[in-house]
Amino acid sequence: MTRTKKQHFVPRFYLSNFTDNEGKLWTHDAQQDSLRQTTPKKTGYETNIYSPVDEHGNRIDFIEDSLSIVEGTASKILSDLLSFKALDLEAKSDFAIFLATMFSRSPAQLRQIAAFFGEVADWVGTQSIETENRQKEEDGQLTEQDIKFQEFIQNKENYEMSVDRRVGLMAFKQSENLAAIMVKMNWTFEISDTQELLTSDNPVFWIDSGPAPVPNTYGFGLKHPQAVIPFPLSPSVILRLDWFGSDDWTKHRLPKRKAKLANQYQSKHKDRYLYFMSRSDGFRKLGMKYSQPVQQLQSGRESSHISVVRKLTS
Repeated sequence: MTRTKKQHFVPRFYLSNFTDNEGKLWTHDAQQDSLRQTTPKKTGYETNIYSPVDEHGNRIDFIEDSLSIVEGTASKILSDLLSFKALDLEAKSDFAIFLATMFSRSPAQLRQIAAFFGEVADWVGTQSIETENRQKEEDGQLTEQDIKFQEFIQNKENYEMSVDRRVGLMAFKQSENLAAIMVKMNWTFEISDTQELLTSDNPVFWIDSGPAPVPNTYGFGLKHPQAVIPFPLSPSVILRLDWFGSDDWTKHRLPKRKAKLANQYQSKHKDRYLYFMSRSDGFRKLGMKYSQPVQQLQSGRESSHISVVRKLTS
């Protein structure tokens, strides 16, 4: 069997809902400030992003193969959602799995999970050295070199760490738990008829959308009563998941102001790319306004600068 090297971090069937009559869409790259028109097949992918190499040099395709199965089921359900059909519990659960994997598979999540583990590793290493030196001091074996090295490692400006982004593949471990939470939320449709909606390379995230924003959003989880997932289904429809909205499957008109806010959220949370149907300089400017991706996951520990790279080099 021929394996898939070009692995989409945004599924083609999903991007196809943002194409024009010719089957094309626009991709904006915030790193290069470039705008290009292409097809879903030729955008939103990276070579072997989900296929790490084992100790024998062979690619492990378990994640990519599993995503293909999830996508096959979700593509049929998405057609029902775009027709505003109410899903039964089985279909809702299947699409919740798709949404959870969309969250876990995004380059933004891979990067943030890898950076998080880098922060933790840095903190653990520092604590280990301090503990070891305290024991040496009690035993009368602490040297001047030990003290200088501890001072060096405690000053996080003295060094930086590089972390292989493949560490972020551990993000998939959270998918099942996320899906179990999502399926319990209220699912409604928001319809925009005055403002085109865009999507991104990180289209599934949650925001604080309560009447009074939570002052400290550190640790703001999906179970929080003010958490909302605004997932774009097409240039005119958002699937909204929340805890305080209407009953499942109700339709609501999305005012232009709120539609623009939804686009802003997508731009803020993207890792690098925005996708949209119509060529728009406004969307390009929006992508550049929020060119630096949001860091949603932090260890809360002081650490050196963490650089997440696609591949570590010796």
